[in-house]
Formats: sequence, C-alpha cells, structure tokens
Amino acid sequence: MPPSDSDYHPGAQLCIQRDIGGVVTVKLETLKGTRRHFFAASIALMARLRALPAAAQAVIPRYTFLRGWGGAGRTNGRFDGPRGVAVFANRVYVADSFNNRIQQFTRTGEFTRTWGTLGSRSGQFNRPRGVAVDQEGLVYVADTLNHRIQIFSATGQFIRAFGSRGSGNGQFSYPWGVAVGRNGRLYVSDSSNNRVQEFNRNGRFRQTWGRRGSTQGLFNFPRGIATDPQGRIYVVDGANNRVQVFRANGESLRMWGREGTANGAFQDPRDVAVDSGGRVLVTDTGNARVQVFARGGRYLTQLTARNITPDGFDPMGITVDAADRVYIADTDNDRLDMFTTSLS
Repeated sequence: MPPSDSDYHPGAQLCIQRDIGGVVTVKLETLKGTRRHFFAASIALMARLRALPAAAQAVIPRYTFLRGWGGAGRTNGRFDGPRGVAVFANRVYVADSFNNRIQQFTRTGEFTRTWGTLGSRSGQFNRPRGVAVDQEGLVYVADTLNHRIQIFSATGQFIRAFGSRGSGNGQFSYPWGVAVGRNGRLYVSDSSNNRVQEFNRNGRFRQTWGRRGSTQGLFNFPRGIATDPQGRIYVVDGANNRVQVFRANGESLRMWGREGTANGAFQDPRDVAVDSGGRVLVTDTGNARVQVFARGGRYLTQLTARNITPDGFDPMGITVDAADRVYIADTDNDRLDMFTTSLS
C-alpha cells in the first residue's frame, strides 16, 4: 500500500512527507528510545521509500544540445562511421570505425591525437566499435573484426591485447561493447557467441554468462554494455530489442523492452549508458532516438532530431561524464553530439 501523505514511526519519530508535486521529504524529529528502536524505524523507512510510486522516485531530465563536431572524412577530427565513445576527465575517445582508428578530443571538441590503421598487428584495428576507459586512464577497445580487445595508455601507446576468434573462454566472435566495472573488472559483450565475458584488467578470463535465446538471461546478439556504481551490468540485447540488467556475478535482475516504435519499445538498439542518478540511456538506433529510463526500466523521456541543431540523427554509441553531459556517436552523420542535462 502506498504511504499516506504523512507517515510517522514511533520510537525514532521518523516522518515521511510528500508534497503535491510528489517530492519526498524525510525528517528525523527525535531519537527517543533504544538503538534497537532506531534501527527498526530505519528499516521501516527504507521499506516505505521502496514502496513509493515511480513518479516520486524518478526525476525527468531535460537535455539541451551543446555542440557537435566532426563531419565525413579521413583527416584529423573527421569521422567515417563513428561507433563507440568514452570519456575520462577532459578526454573524449571515439572509435572511428571505418577509419580504423581511435580519435581523442577535449570536451570542447578540439582534436588532440589519433592512433590506429587497418590491420591485425598490435595497435591496428579492423572495425573497432566499443571503447571504455578505466580510473587510471587506460583505454580498452573492442577490435571487432579482429575478435580481440586491445588496451592502450591514455596517449594511445599499445599495452597489450587479448582474445582470438572462437567460442572458448577468453575467445570472441565479433565483440561489440566493452565496459569497466568495480575493481577494474572488464565486461565484454561477445555478440555472435551471445554471451557476456568478464576479465580482470590484464585480460585474464574470470567468468561468462548467457547463450542464445529470448527468455530472461539469454541473448540474441548483445551489443552495448555499461556498468553502474553499484556493480550492476546493463546489456543491450540487440536482436531481442530489450535491455537486460545483471549483478556482477551474472545473476539476472530484470529486463525491459520489445520490438516497436512506442515509448519503451526498440528497433535495433545499439548502446547504453548510466548517469549519476541511475537513469539508463539507450540508443534506439532504428527509431532514430535515445530513450531514457529510470533504473527499474520505467520510461522517462527521449532525445530525437528535434533536440539538436543539425538536421538528422543516427545515434549509435553513447556515454555520460561525471557531470552527466551526454556524448553520442551520430554515425551516419559522421559527428559527435554533446548534450547537457538538467533536472526539471
């Protein structure tokens, strides 16, 4: 049963108040009684908060187009089919897929450096897609058609690579997304093997989960992957047109989505990101939009071509930075779009 407008808890005098707009205020009036009473009241409080309607839990954000950069080409600062994007400090990394390179920019779009050419040697790429950066600034790239993950320094110096084509532990078949989780754990969406693999930061295999299917916990060509501060793993289950959420040990938590054009439905989704408020942003590529959800999967809002200044919108890769600025690899338009986030 939802809480009333004012719920009191005797002993600790905890009060939950909800105003007309649904904003929740928690007051601790006094701390009478024993410590046991206080803990019992705290537990009761958390249970009440979990029971609040979704409208009171999720604030709907607004997104404002800030800038875009790029354009079609092979010269520095231009793109040919950009896919993945990652941000660390003031550095923005873009997997420039058909140019077979990684480009680095500042947050204002100023070109800094690039590395990579077509090939299969160390430091070369064949259609790179996912890119991620850990807390030490190491850059991880899903080198998709070479069926491996490559690791670089923040300035593009090759460190190591791991993986080969196959279906065994530590092997890949068209790895698409890569994400860094707690303790430097690395998660890879192994697309054609229909699974997620976990590695340590040096590329040592730890575990895997998933196989082909449509029931919860199974995949049909998983693509983008992201983590949140609580260690949860978010996977875009591409051909199943949904998002799945897992614990760090691979235990399935929830899923949402279906094929379609309605809010909450998808057509060929590609990537996912999680902001500081726990909101989940999904590039719904076939519908030319980015959909935004509460952590539990409740639809909040979306970004479409109407949100940006340039004509057209083909969102594929996505990430957010520490200030919840959103960066989108706008693939067919060969540019990177950047948005600011505000809470209404």
